[in-house]
Amino acid sequence: MFTKKIFQNVSLYFFASLIKAAISLAINPIIALNMSHYDYALTGFYTSFNSLFMPFLTFMFGQYYSRNYFRLKSSKDRDKLGGNLVSAQLVFGMVELVIVLIAFSLYSYSNDIKFPLLPYSVISFTTIVFNYVYTFFLLKLKLSRNAKSFFMYSLYHVIILVIMNIIFVVLLKTGGLGKLLAPFVTSLIFAVILFPKISKGINLEKKITIDALKFCWPLIIAGALSYFFSGFDRSLLAKLDNDYQLGLYNVAMTITGFLVIVQTSILSTFQPDIFKAVAENNKKKIILVLTGINLLNTVPILIFIILAPYLLDIFTGGKFTEAYRFARILALKNITAGMYYSISGLVIAYGFTKWTLVYKIIGSILSIFLFKYLVNSYAFYGAAWGQVFSYLSLAIIAASIMMFNKKNLHKKV
Repeated sequence: MFTKKIFQNVSLYFFASLIKAAISLAINPIIALNMSHYDYALTGFYTSFNSLFMPFLTFMFGQYYSRNYFRLKSSKDRDKLGGNLVSAQLVFGMVELVIVLIAFSLYSYSNDIKFPLLPYSVISFTTIVFNYVYTFFLLKLKLSRNAKSFFMYSLYHVIILVIMNIIFVVLLKTGGLGKLLAPFVTSLIFAVILFPKISKGINLEKKITIDALKFCWPLIIAGALSYFFSGFDRSLLAKLDNDYQLGLYNVAMTITGFLVIVQTSILSTFQPDIFKAVAENNKKKIILVLTGINLLNTVPILIFIILAPYLLDIFTGGKFTEAYRFARILALKNITAGMYYSISGLVIAYGFTKWTLVYKIIGSILSIFLFKYLVNSYAFYGAAWGQVFSYLSLAIIAASIMMFNKKNLHKKV
């Protein structure tokens, strides 16, 4: 039943993201005026690898925690699970970070990447490790339906991030370096503050860690394959040696990224409902939740597409208005990506993690060929449409797999 309390909680989750997007957009003109096309090209190139390295540095433990949260009746057991998972992520994540940096260095040199390697790669990828503490803490608040705390910590986070951006980009004039330093410092601050709230020291329990890795390893590989849907385009575009257009493309990615904040908020707000409905084997509620997620996601995107030229002019201080041509196309990607993520969440809730890997592999292969063809044929516009179609194909494949396993759904509950 949709009670008053549920409505209040949903409102707080949703408005937390709206406020985050609003504050970030409000300072974006100031940031844009202190950034060059090259700065956006450089930062966009490095952040594009987040989707590739994030699963390996975080181990996707949040998915394991979500799946088991409602199966554990004791708050003590839930806290123990959360503490162990975050501890394992930090310890193993730092080891993985060294491997990632070595691998990226080899990639950079072998492909003759013109963007400087240090200190940008270290700053960008280390941010992923520390930021997961904040991400996991918010997940814990959502699952426990602590909407007020979720709202306040989200607000604190965006305020600190804005302050760091103003200090490094506007006041210190460090351009692309400052744009990467701001989230790095913010993630470090919140990791120090929030880790003690999740775990009393580094707690590693072999059984929990091994069980989590057994559940998550297909998700880790599948998550890394997301790079070929949302980051591979930047690797291809960097080879075109056009910083001006790549800068505009990344500006468009940045602005449409604020739509992703709303999309993620909608999905994460109702994610506990998906897991709970699956646990209760309530198929009617599952359909209702998935439909609602995608409808709520589509409305702001359509509004953005109509107003794109005016919004890009306002939010970039008139400096990168041309980027609206890419932004309109990339906004459509958020619709197809929303379809995929909602279906993917259902697949994970049912425990079909290995199938997640299967459809990600198939989709990745299709995406590689799709992006190479579109970028070679239509350059930056081809890359933008590639993102739209790659997520659409992935959503279709994921939905087909769910239908294929329809008879086995009740066995996974």
